[in-house]
Amino acid sequence: MKYNKIGIIGCGNMGGAIYHSLQSRKIDVIGYDPYLDPKKAEGMVLESDWSNFQKKADLLILAIKPAEVSKTLRSLEAPKAILSVAAGIDTKILSSSAPVGSKVVRIMPNLPILVGKGALGYYGDKELYESLKEIFSPISYCLELSKEELLDAVTGLSGSGPAYVLRFIQSLAEGGVASGLTYSQALELSIQTVIGGAELLAKELEKNPDTHPEVLKNKVTSPGGTTIAGLEELEKNKFPFAVISAVKRATERSKELGN
Repeated sequence: MKYNKIGIIGCGNMGGAIYHSLQSRKIDVIGYDPYLDPKKAEGMVLESDWSNFQKKADLLILAIKPAEVSKTLRSLEAPKAILSVAAGIDTKILSSSAPVGSKVVRIMPNLPILVGKGALGYYGDKELYESLKEIFSPISYCLELSKEELLDAVTGLSGSGPAYVLRFIQSLAEGGVASGLTYSQALELSIQTVIGGAELLAKELEKNPDTHPEVLKNKVTSPGGTTIAGLEELEKNKFPFAVISAVKRATERSKELGN
């Protein structure tokens, strides 16, 4: 089904990024966010009247806090097609809160959609999948999930993952400063190193889907060299364990938010 106008409820970081992406592709979009600082609303068309907003938009994207989702859906005046970004709020809650006849899909994008490099998992009413991919595939890798429970893992990994990556980049840069580089030099090198490593792995996977990251890691690691010395320190400080634990804890937190 083709939707003529997309309405975004909540136009902060995530909602605003989605809004501007749709706007740049000439897709008809309108926002609703009575709490948004007007300075952050620049370039967005926001409807101030809740009833008018609903009448104008025939597909809704919920980009609001989980605690506000049920109340917002119960206030809808008619059935809608709904894509929800809210962490932990499952499709049963979405469907039971929205007017009878609504279609719902739960999605978990991440902030790199701001630069067209997002990662997103989704699950729900399949008839909305085509519209979902039309909205998000130009700015994000989109993964259809076989079970809704896996969305909590998506939340813990790619939803929260940019924060882990950014913290890693900062740590790389601080290591460079500790070793004599200026902060700006170390930060630029760190950013490019992470981008390059990720793109190298992606290219290798295109050629051979069975490529393991360890294969490429070993190409950088010479016997008795600098890289193995650094890797030894990561292992000593339980770096792999810390990353795995972070994803698992964030996944658990996503489940907690839904209770």
